[in-house]
Amino acid sequence: MINISNLKKNEKGVISLEACISVPFFVLILLFFYGLMVTFSGEQIIKHTLIQSAESLSLDPFATEKFEIKSLSDIIEGDEDPEIKEIILALYGTVTGSGNNKYYSSGKKWYSDEKETLLTETVRNRFLGYIAGSATNVEEKADEILKEIGVQGGINGLDFSETTVVEGTLTIVITYKQEFVFNFHGLAAFDRRLSISVDMWGLNGTIGKEG
Repeated sequence: MINISNLKKNEKGVISLEACISVPFFVLILLFFYGLMVTFSGEQIIKHTLIQSAESLSLDPFATEKFEIKSLSDIIEGDEDPEIKEIILALYGTVTGSGNNKYYSSGKKWYSDEKETLLTETVRNRFLGYIAGSATNVEEKADEILKEIGVQGGINGLDFSETTVVEGTLTIVITYKQEFVFNFHGLAAFDRRLSISVDMWGLNGTIGKEG
């Protein structure tokens, strides 16, 4: 005679076993796609910040050579022609409100021949400024954002050493390692290399590193 209660117990056991196998697998798939979304989003944030930085940096020679402006505070606090002031501030954008001027402008001729160290330092500062937005603690905020999107080492993991200025064209190159969200034993880290080129206002191809 068939014991109905035993059949029900066996059926429950089978369902429990299937759940033990399928649920973790389903969760792993969800985590994998979440990791892909974070990785893709992180790359887009870096690209967008790179574009903003390049556009801002392209204006530095114009402000420095034509108006002899050393920093954005010179514009904000100075007594220049209001129309000129309005134009320059419009070009630089309203991100200047934080007061951290070294992250948003530079009156130094970082684009000249002998200034390779100054070049990379200026580009790095501009990138950090734009990724941190209006935060007053720029480097701390930038480091936090970069780590959230998987940049290995945060701000210390960014390398701008391949950046060049040649014949009035600035080419920013950024290299870094981006970790997958669930980076077991440090195996899921990918090398990233992004670049952007922009013509610099006021250089006319006469200033810049050769080669």
